[in-house]
Amino acid sequence: MNVEVLQAQQWVNATYGGVVGYNSCPEDGVAGATTLYSLTRALQHELGITALSDNFGPMTLGALAQRGGVPLTESNQNIVKILQSACACKGYPAGGLSGTFGQRTRFAVGAMMSDAGVGALGSGVAPKVMKALLSMDSYVLVAGGNAAVRSVQQWFNGRYTTRRDFFVLACDGVVSRTVVQATILAIQFELGLTDDQATGVFGPMTRAGLTAHSLSVGASGVWVSLFSAAMVLGASGSFAATYTEELVCAVRRFQEFSALPVTGQADFATWAQLLVSTGDADRPATACDCVTTITPARAQALRTAGYRVVGRYLDQRGTTLDKKIKPGELQTIFGAGLKVLPISQYDGSEASYFTHDQGVRDASDAHTAAAGYGFKAGTVIYFAVDYDAVQDEIDTAIEPYFRGVIEGLAAKGGRYVHGVYGSRDVCAQVSERTGARWSFVSDMSTGYGGNMGFPLPANWAFSQIQTLTVGSGDGQIEIDKDVQRPGADPGVSSVQTTQGGSW
Repeated sequence: MNVEVLQAQQWVNATYGGVVGYNSCPEDGVAGATTLYSLTRALQHELGITALSDNFGPMTLGALAQRGGVPLTESNQNIVKILQSACACKGYPAGGLSGTFGQRTRFAVGAMMSDAGVGALGSGVAPKVMKALLSMDSYVLVAGGNAAVRSVQQWFNGRYTTRRDFFVLACDGVVSRTVVQATILAIQFELGLTDDQATGVFGPMTRAGLTAHSLSVGASGVWVSLFSAAMVLGASGSFAATYTEELVCAVRRFQEFSALPVTGQADFATWAQLLVSTGDADRPATACDCVTTITPARAQALRTAGYRVVGRYLDQRGTTLDKKIKPGELQTIFGAGLKVLPISQYDGSEASYFTHDQGVRDASDAHTAAAGYGFKAGTVIYFAVDYDAVQDEIDTAIEPYFRGVIEGLAAKGGRYVHGVYGSRDVCAQVSERTGARWSFVSDMSTGYGGNMGFPLPANWAFSQIQTLTVGSGDGQIEIDKDVQRPGADPGVSSVQTTQGGSW
């Protein structure tokens, strides 16, 4: 228990308990989200806002900005007490709730601002700093955090918080969706985009701008800082403003791991791979997956377009989508010089589907289908998690499902091996926890929380990056383009003859 936090909780409840829309916080001396929400509502009341909210949003920020933030000469003692309470909750004791902006309060706010990289206190607390103080973000390195990541976070804060939509980032050393999006915003600012144009989305203007900013050894300046920041967040290395031989080596390792041309340079393909899960979605690839039956004409169209592996579904259940492999289709695929990537997806589009028992059933049915087609022992079957699963769902639903998959495959004699299809986070955790042989990553879902701020899993074999149509006439087919990692799952090039006939 923290005495200053307890004092803050008691004061804010006593002062605002009768205000319509105020929610009381526990008086336990623990600085949790509920306490910060209570302080946020208290500040909104002091600013004249009547519709109180836990969210320190545009209305709160605007009202605070209109009055000049919280100046050192602040006459509203309650606003100063809210500031002092926020400092206490953040671990920067302000010397109690005096209601005056004295030396202890100035020191507390200044220490937080220094940790956040936003400069000196100056004439008062800026609205964005007040927003940061009332957030759950940390501005010191936390357990599991990385010092180089924290340096990037601090540099971003010091350089870009004057821009309209760039807010104070956590400086905890943890890579997050927020800091990845902040990297894109920073690039857009340096490209000269206005506040209205800079959205944090990796769109056409950003792509076009980055093609003009290739870098190599010896380069220096803000663009090297941005690129090394992206490397720190998405790969490895140290944060620097000079393109050193050390950075070249780190880039080469990242390019090789990501199946990019290994140049050691910051070319567009490498920028893109660091910033968005698809990377350069227009780059060539040799694998694909589809729900459409592969006919001879379509097989030839795929072959002509440069594809060598095609993902197809083993089975279907409870759907009108006719996506499973058809009689004779596998021989058509093999006859065109293509290989097959077997996928099992009966549903998997929401957390409620995933249970241990469902995993057992799906694995049993997938085995039956695969054996019926003649897939040989040792074939990897990719079981799909086709939505953006969050951590709690991975713990309570996805992992038990894959435990069931393991059990179901084992009950059938262990002929087949399980792989996983899903977001980067899902693939990495399922592989680590359940021993999935290979990962098939749904990188095309760039907005997934499980793809933003996460590297490709160590065992990635296929990265799904773009939906497109190839061929024409009878050969026309819509596919998802997949990058195949050299040396990983090669795909299936033949099957055994079965009693069921030719597949």
